[in-house]
Amino acid sequence: MPGAIVDLNSWTPYTLADTPYEGSFSGHGVPNWLVSGSGSTVELGAQNSAPSVFCSDVPAPGFHMEGKMKVQADGGDNDYFGFAVGFEGGNFPNEGDFANPAAAWYLLDWKKANQGLNNGYNPCDGKSMTGYEGLLASKVTGKAVESEYWAHEDHTCPAPFEGSVEKLPLATAAKAEKSGVGWVKDQVYKFCLAVKTDYIELTIDGVEEIVIKDVVVKPNSPFCLYSFSQDDPEWSDITIEPLPPSGSCGDPHFKTWKNEHFEYHGQCDLVLAKDAKFADGLGLDVHIRTGLVRYWSYIKSAVIRIGNDILEIEGSTAEFDSETHYWLNYEYQAELTEFAGFPVKKFSQQGTAVTKNRIEIDLSSKYPGQKIVLSTYKEFVKVEFKNSSFESYGNTVGMLGDYKTGKTVGRDGTTEFHDFTDYGHEWQVLPADGKLFREAAHPQFPELCIDPEDPRGQRKRRLAESTVSMEDAEAACASLKDELDRKDCVYDIIATQDMDMVGAY
Repeated sequence: MPGAIVDLNSWTPYTLADTPYEGSFSGHGVPNWLVSGSGSTVELGAQNSAPSVFCSDVPAPGFHMEGKMKVQADGGDNDYFGFAVGFEGGNFPNEGDFANPAAAWYLLDWKKANQGLNNGYNPCDGKSMTGYEGLLASKVTGKAVESEYWAHEDHTCPAPFEGSVEKLPLATAAKAEKSGVGWVKDQVYKFCLAVKTDYIELTIDGVEEIVIKDVVVKPNSPFCLYSFSQDDPEWSDITIEPLPPSGSCGDPHFKTWKNEHFEYHGQCDLVLAKDAKFADGLGLDVHIRTGLVRYWSYIKSAVIRIGNDILEIEGSTAEFDSETHYWLNYEYQAELTEFAGFPVKKFSQQGTAVTKNRIEIDLSSKYPGQKIVLSTYKEFVKVEFKNSSFESYGNTVGMLGDYKTGKTVGRDGTTEFHDFTDYGHEWQVLPADGKLFREAAHPQFPELCIDPEDPRGQRKRRLAESTVSMEDAEAACASLKDELDRKDCVYDIIATQDMDMVGAY
């Protein structure tokens, strides 16, 4: 189920104040952000206003904001609306970072049509300028003026208005469709804005339009809506949810770095992630071992190498087994307080028939707020990369995909796989990947991964014989917030015939 719709009554507006360098923009006023009685919709009404933002009361990094946006049917003009990322109120009431000479934030705004303005709008350097149709991404630094927000370029302004608005490459995604394409009046667009401290992604109607990497987003900065010189923009039905971690779950449901879910069912050792440059050259290798049961498989063990340290973990089928079964550098349950120089914590749920254990490797000393988590639930193993960033995993490849592109590409770095059985075969552990597991298990290359026979057909037959109904499974998984997690959960319960599998989530 989607998250709860945000009450916009708690959000805060900030607007660029009048400056001596407004020129013909001087007719623009301070907008009135009008929130509906239910708090689910905000609009500006018929106001041709100065650049303005409307900001959430929660931080954006680590979250994604989804909702709807449009310019209402009676909206005149053809100007800008969109979003701001990294903008803060700070010590500048009413203006926020618009008035901050040290500001650094990102503007994602969308214009309906090309429009030229004469030099009267640009007193700073007296040049005419053009606002271009389409979706734009820009970096705002310091105290910029209206002409710079309009043209998305730096104009020569006297102190203290030496700020700039620098246009950035729109997207790394080949699918980007809104570059040079304006918005359409009264057309509702569904958006998703995902933010990390080093990454911004904007999707519109399911198409990845803007991807900005290697950015610096302040960790406490909010989500902000943005409008400039456009009347009747509207945003509605906004939800804000945590970004799910990348990783793999016990029954092999993989979440790529881009949070795309896929399944691989087969038996072999797989390269989950690898990066020789991780942590200034320490290097990272994560391998998982899958076991096949009828038409489905599960992750029975995982092993991670950072630098010269190797940590392996596996689950347990025994009831009331609160032990964490791990091997540090091939020694069973060796003292584990750090791993490759990073602090480690162990957690164990005790006193219940079904135990959940996990080991957290805290990467904060190198990558603030980030962790690698190895966890077990019964015999199932999960690997998660919490709060991953381009800085930490930018060179990573493997079953989770290429971090740079988000695509499920093969070892050549080019071929993209959409058949995930073939993709699993592509990332089977080879001799060149190194031997990390303590013991070899069948199959080992050159013998290929073992695939289930007719997994779809067997699943259908299994459903017909099932003692757990689809309705029961769906009810058990209904509390999970992520729709794809709920789908994976239902699959796991039906496959294992075990209602307790919801506990793995």
